[in-house]
Amino acid sequence: MQDTLTDAWFHRLKAANRLLIKKNGGIEESARITSLSKSQIGRCHNDTDTELLPLTAFMRLEAECGDYAVTRAQAEIHGCKLSDPRERAIDAQCLMRENAELTRRTADYQSNAAVAFADFKLTRNESKQAINDLERIKEKADDLINAHSAIIAAGGATVAPLRVVGEE
Repeated sequence: MQDTLTDAWFHRLKAANRLLIKKNGGIEESARITSLSKSQIGRCHNDTDTELLPLTAFMRLEAECGDYAVTRAQAEIHGCKLSDPRERAIDAQCLMRENAELTRRTADYQSNAAVAFADFKLTRNESKQAINDLERIKEKADDLINAHSAIIAAGGATVAPLRVVGEE
């Protein structure tokens, strides 16, 4: 891990610290939000100081301004990307399509498993296929859990009725 922690990661996090402090109204307002001293926030803002915002402080500042700058920077340092659930609109018709896709993936697993079990032996390849099929089911199930969680948070969603083509 030490090999990956170069000066670049520090400067990336320091820039994210400064951005959060700026987006939250500067040093004094950030100190009020985080309950840290102005001098500590100042050190975190100063690009020549080695101090970075503590976890609870940057989480409060991110929540306050709605910009996940430090969290995003941490993910990027490790080669990951964040997705913002707020950017994904709740679309009830899309939710029905996602549910149908989950059903299709489950059917694929069941079909492949039936073929695999037919001779009462499981090969390594059949088990690998089963794992791949189940991973695809889990992935889609996680998408649906996130969508339903967003609907709960939004207080519900209207599902558009299905219509026959040409119906008035």
